[in-house]
Amino acid sequence: MSETTEPGRDLPGHVSAASHPQHVAVHGSHDEVEAIVAMGPRGAVAVAGLAVTVLLAIWFAFYFFVFLPRGAVG
Repeated sequence: MSETTEPGRDLPGHVSAASHPQHVAVHGSHDEVEAIVAMGPRGAVAVAGLAVTVLLAIWFAFYFFVFLPRGAVG
């Protein structure tokens, strides 16, 4: 990655904020990063579980309030 703060050729006068160390997140030490990774993707699992729960709730609502009241077809 380039350490320069010169304007780019594609965008004259543009300097990326990511080229300055004060604008880049501090990731911490290797041990801190390992501790975070060891906890796993709990947030992603929670969002996926919530999405599946909502999907099943909508499916059951359609089944009980739309399909069953119409009765058998044929």
